[in-house]
Amino acid sequence: MAGMSANLCVESHTRDAIENGFDVIIVADATAGAGPYSKKAALINYEYIAHEVVTTDQIIKRLHQAKKARDAK
Repeated sequence: MAGMSANLCVESHTRDAIENGFDVIIVADATAGAGPYSKKAALINYEYIAHEVVTTDQIIKRLHQAKKARDAK
């Protein structure tokens, strides 16, 4: 999950997705906030509600690994 309003839209959609049975990964550096404090608060909340909090580099690496594994089959 990524988006432009970390402490509002992204957090709200994350909670909704989790309530509907999805595992949610937050891409922390692909979110923004109204200011540094709102983003910091959102990042703290994500640690409690999301399944994982990662960076863009981490998720891209995982996607490349998944593609390699898929192609190897």
